[in-house]
Amino acid sequence: RAKMSGSSGGDEDWSKMPPVIHAMIHEDEIALDPDADSLLPILRKSAAPEIWHKHGHFYSHLHDVWHMLCAWKQPQAVCRLGLFHSAYSNSFVSMNLYNPDTPAGRAELRDVIGAAAEEFVWKFCVINRQEMEQDALNTGKIPAEGKDFAHIRTGEAVHCSAAEIGVFLVETTADYQDQSFGWQSEMEAGHTDAIWPGLFKPTLRMSKVSKMAVVAKEYGQLEVVPPVFNNCSTILTEQHELEARDLYWSAVSEGSGGKQDDLIAKLTRASELNPFVAEPHAVRAQLLMQRGEWSRAADAAKSGLRSFYEWATQWDNRMPFTAWVSWTRCILLQSSFQEWPSTHGGMESLGAVHPSQKFRKLNDGRSFGEKPKAEEVEK
Repeated sequence: RAKMSGSSGGDEDWSKMPPVIHAMIHEDEIALDPDADSLLPILRKSAAPEIWHKHGHFYSHLHDVWHMLCAWKQPQAVCRLGLFHSAYSNSFVSMNLYNPDTPAGRAELRDVIGAAAEEFVWKFCVINRQEMEQDALNTGKIPAEGKDFAHIRTGEAVHCSAAEIGVFLVETTADYQDQSFGWQSEMEAGHTDAIWPGLFKPTLRMSKVSKMAVVAKEYGQLEVVPPVFNNCSTILTEQHELEARDLYWSAVSEGSGGKQDDLIAKLTRASELNPFVAEPHAVRAQLLMQRGEWSRAADAAKSGLRSFYEWATQWDNRMPFTAWVSWTRCILLQSSFQEWPSTHGGMESLGAVHPSQKFRKLNDGRSFGEKPKAEEVEK
């Protein structure tokens, strides 16, 4: 992963993506795992692409959690845990791809992903994940000697070392961040009749996730600490998360009509309260481009890209990660040209994210919003 500093400035070439993000967006899966061409078809040929899962299908969730763990430079076995983390079913989901209760079933998956990854998957799928999470959240630690969990079907003791629990908390951090949005937060607030998918507000699970990430770093004996939450060192408070989410949602729901100062102030405050999400920066960058504040827009876009590249996922699930990254890179490029369109057609002619892709000027003269002139109507 290319170095991402705490500042959006510096000498970094922000027109280029870090190699791992480039591989993700170009779907160069072999760059992420040399065996990807054998691993991914197994999941694609399973029922996973048909199974509903939160804001997509189950295959996309497994695939995207794997992407995140790869971007966080986790060991291969941990990344493969992310890709197959429900292969045996688990305490949260009922579907499975392999039989965890027979030697033959476990051997089948072991032959696919390797012994270390299969051991992670098996334990992750047979322990009570909610108990593991609540232990970490309630105590703020992982016992140095690890812990025995009861097998969710047989009741037998399953021992997990502190290092294994640390791995499971890292996977859970990626897992929650990939799949969570406002619909789950509504249900967690007691509205279990919330209509799916709802308004698609961002999640209110980040405070919880940040606590698990900090525990994983402090007590989980991690080989590689994920870059998120300041390298898993900072807890986001629930109050700050809620205030930031509501400020952001207010800004993106109101539209820009003459309120740019107010919207920029809301988005700036949202980023101060929750500095771990990219989208407030990206939206603020667009507003600043509309005002011709090229330097400030570029700084906002760079801050957004830094966060997108660290997480390798989006927070505002109304658009996918690839769209958010491309849009923010597009804003950054246009800031270097000091150019932003003011017509419908001009906006739709945007797209280039690198100077080499800029073939001609934007089509500012084309606007679907203009009303025909009186003489044209008479004709």
